Amino acid sequence: MVKSNYPEFESMETLPYEPVHHPERVGPGATMTKQEFCRTFGITRYDLDRAIENGGPVLRRGNQFDPWEIPAGDMLRWMIEDKAKTAADPDLSPLRQNQIKLIISQTEKLELKNAKMRRKLVTIGEAVTVYREEADIIRKHLRMVPDAVVKAISALKPEERARASIVQVVIADCINDALRAISTEGVDRAEEQAA
Repeated sequence: MVKSNYPEFESMETLPYEPVHHPERVGPGATMTKQEFCRTFGITRYDLDRAIENGGPVLRRGNQFDPWEIPAGDMLRWMIEDKAKTAADPDLSPLRQNQIKLIISQTEKLELKNAKMRRKLVTIGEAVTVYREEADIIRKHLRMVPDAVVKAISALKPEERARASIVQVVIADCINDALRAISTEGVDRAEEQAA
């Protein structure tokens, strides 16, 4: 047999795995192939391979002719216990300890970011107040448009009033003036509230 860099894969027959001892248990329980295990429990193939790589229980390693035999209950128990371990557990590998520390630090950073974002949020009452103020400004200026249009058209000479293109320009100017007033008053109000 050729010596490889991966001695754990040299023997593909059986693994040194003993099922969890229980007085009513006579065997390893339900055994499944990798595909059956992933499909049944909704676990990705990557997560299962990683669990096996990290020491998860396997009854028999598969090859291109024979399927893998995985004790389903014991593998699930092992995966749950592995995920529940903390960085302080002495039997964890340094890689797994660093992975857990990284996940914890990323979670803490995300919590800080979320807390910072929450301080920027406004309450529903504040949003309603701002919306009402904005609506009052818009309503006030839009109600003034008909009077402004009447005043501007009455200032025109009778022959200019007869031409539709001139009347359209006057109406558009009145509407634009109202929109401009709405935007400047809204900005001024926002600056006052921010100060």
